[in-house]
Amino acid sequence: MALFEKLDFDPDKVPNVKLGLHIAQAVLGLVIFIMEIVLFTATDSKINGNNGWPFGLCFLSIPAWLYLAMTPRFERTRRAAPASVMLVIDCIFTIFWLSAFASQAAYNTANSCGQACTVSKAIVGIAFFETLGWAMSTAVSTYTLRYSQLNGDLPGYEKLGAEQNIDPDKAAFSMAPHDEEAYAPVNMDDHNDDHHSESNPYDADSYGSRPLYEAETSYRPQHTTSPAPLDDPFDNSYRTHSVSPQPPHDPYADPYTTTGPKIYAPPAADEYDDGRPVQFPTGNYDRTLH
Repeated sequence: MALFEKLDFDPDKVPNVKLGLHIAQAVLGLVIFIMEIVLFTATDSKINGNNGWPFGLCFLSIPAWLYLAMTPRFERTRRAAPASVMLVIDCIFTIFWLSAFASQAAYNTANSCGQACTVSKAIVGIAFFETLGWAMSTAVSTYTLRYSQLNGDLPGYEKLGAEQNIDPDKAAFSMAPHDEEAYAPVNMDDHNDDHHSESNPYDADSYGSRPLYEAETSYRPQHTTSPAPLDDPFDNSYRTHSVSPQPPHDPYADPYTTTGPKIYAPPAADEYDDGRPVQFPTGNYDRTLH
């Protein structure tokens, strides 16, 4: 902790530094894994525990890399990654890779590499840097533990979640500058009824006895050039294709009194009487589809 304070280390850089170290370790581990396969297939080379341990440690390190690099970066999994546990895992794998480095060196000393001793010596060198990478991540975990004990949270990890949270009331693809007004508010008003100049567009008194929506959706003939008259709302009669009736003076009068062929039109009731028996309009009800 004192070393990092002397270096004026920014705590917010801890997540990226830790992630970079573990990525470098994974890359070196992949190189060791490939070179061990080359060593296994070389002429006169032996396969034993000395070179088998570094090969197997490449697989064993995968869960540790995933846990140490990814678990503390997300808010939902951060509780599963306390600083003390991360420090213990870093220390354990530092010891593991130190033993793998020594085991591969002992493999070369015993002349078990056959005709691939150059490859085996390269594995020893890469295993040294792998061990050094784990030692550096252990130092960062030590700083993380000390910071957590003093401040109560992990250094830098808490701010990762805060930067990823976007206000759901702001537009996601705004072209505004990235400041406090980086995201423009979304206009949620979808009621654009500006084409009605009246204060109350659905006032039945201003349109006669028929409301606005019924007047706009009423049936009109193909040859009609003038808008349909606003008559009785209970009159659902159809207009003929050849007759364009004139609007009557009486709003309750039948507009289809002219002669000529007409489509069936039910009689319009002058007044609605609840006590009157139901009367069906006249028509040929005996006609069927048989």
